[in-house]
Amino acid sequence: MTNKNKNKRSRSENRVEGRSASRSAPASQAPRRRGLLDSIFAPRVAGATSMPRIRTSLARGAVTVASTPILTVSAIAIVAIEWLGALALGFEGPFTLFVTALALPPVGTSFDATLSTALFGLRGGFFAILGFVALRAVVQALLVASIVEVLRSSPPGRWTMVRTLRTLPVTLAISLAGVGLLTLASLLGPLLGPAFALLIQMGALVGGVYLLSFAPVIAADEGRRIPDSLGRSVRAARMAGSGNLTLAAIYVVASIAVLVVPGKPGSELGVNPLVAAWVIVLVTNLLHLAMQATVAFRYLSVADDVPEGAPKRQPAPRARGRR
Repeated sequence: MTNKNKNKRSRSENRVEGRSASRSAPASQAPRRRGLLDSIFAPRVAGATSMPRIRTSLARGAVTVASTPILTVSAIAIVAIEWLGALALGFEGPFTLFVTALALPPVGTSFDATLSTALFGLRGGFFAILGFVALRAVVQALLVASIVEVLRSSPPGRWTMVRTLRTLPVTLAISLAGVGLLTLASLLGPLLGPAFALLIQMGALVGGVYLLSFAPVIAADEGRRIPDSLGRSVRAARMAGSGNLTLAAIYVVASIAVLVVPGKPGSELGVNPLVAAWVIVLVTNLLHLAMQATVAFRYLSVADDVPEGAPKRQPAPRARGRR
């Protein structure tokens, strides 16, 4: 082969390699879409956060509920209706189980599981819990939509129903995720021994509240779909210095403590709770609603600071075949 032919062959190979590199470059440089697991295990958002302090957030949540009669009356009415519905299905107590009737998932999901098992047993309870989960999703969507309206300085009205409808798929997904977390914890607990069973159960509850509690607020305020709401909730929860994990742990521990404390009114079996039992249950559920308002206030305060996920990768155009 002469030098002239070698040069021609070298230039031809360089052109082929150049075309291959130019074709593969856009695909390699295109941003990869981050899924929910990527959001969970992604590094924390750097920098300080403008999320309010826990004490300030709790105070704002309590004031939001206390200063809005429709929220207070709605919470009381929902608990009373659920109690009457449970009685109609044959529930005989204890009434104190209802202290978590309006709790955030997955703490509230554990109430659904316990109530469905008490009414229908282990076999029937597995299917009945889906109905209770759906009911919780509707109630939470309505309450979150109303809270967002109040925090946005708009009285609940017709627009609240629009927010409720677009929030419902997210609250349903969170409740189902709560069922999955509790089921997984109940399976892992016996395998690791009784010493770790309670720890795993508490960890599942704290993790669910920590990572997913912002999602209904995001759907109600921004109209995002389930994957976007869940991913954005995880990113907001993991903002550095926000204290969201501490708040979730305090909430879960306090909720369980109120549920299991012995000797309180309503702990006995029966269908006629004392006035003191009603006071404890209603006040506790109003505090759960205040916690929901706290979560909404904290997210709305930092909504503009939460980073967006990576854009969706566009599929490469298909090459047209020769005719």
